[in-house]
Amino acid sequence: MSGLHLVRIPVVAPRLLRFAAEQGITQEEDGLGYTLHAWFAALFGEAAPKPFRYFERRHEVLGYSAHSAAELLERAQAFASPQAWAALDPAGVFSKPMPPAWRAGQRLHLEVLACPVSRKGDEEKDLYLRTLDRLGADAPPRGEVYRQWFASQWNGAVQLEEVELLGMASRTRLLRRARNGHSRLLVVERPQALFGANAVVQDGEQFAERLCRGIGRHRAFGFGMVLVAPPR
Repeated sequence: MSGLHLVRIPVVAPRLLRFAAEQGITQEEDGLGYTLHAWFAALFGEAAPKPFRYFERRHEVLGYSAHSAAELLERAQAFASPQAWAALDPAGVFSKPMPPAWRAGQRLHLEVLACPVSRKGDEEKDLYLRTLDRLGADAPPRGEVYRQWFASQWNGAVQLEEVELLGMASRTRLLRRARNGHSRLLVVERPQALFGANAVVQDGEQFAERLCRGIGRHRAFGFGMVLVAPPR
């Protein structure tokens, strides 16, 4: 194990849905976030890629992991449940090592599918709705609230030159097991927003940490992965 790896995992929908049914996971409205989370946990345990993002049209997941594809497959073959292994196409799992360092001044394009929520106590709420609670009619538009939140997430790692809101949905659904230990699933509604941004690296170590950790909440359920491309 060394450094950070970008991992590609194919999603064979009939196999994955069979695994979900065997685990008692009901069908999700959008994104397969809980199903993929449960599948990766059954396959890879603590080594599961996180954050990750599901690309439905491409039938694949991209995620970051401290383990290479070969290491993940070795672990899965040794320790995964038979049901989880049966849903996997091992020949389609690939990885590449990410750069060990990022140079200050380096220009990049970033894309992030994020879940813009905040938590106060036990309550988690859409950032826009929380802003409405605070400012009422003076609240900025939803898109501006989300863009301001996105810009605040980088801890000095990058300077954002332009932030574009590529898409948003007022609600998506994640399915979670109840905290009281019962096996039933709860429906939890969450917003999602897709951001694109041109950026200049300010602190290479902080930027590497952002890649590893991700942006925002629900990073184990398909949100927060930072995809990196050449500047546009």
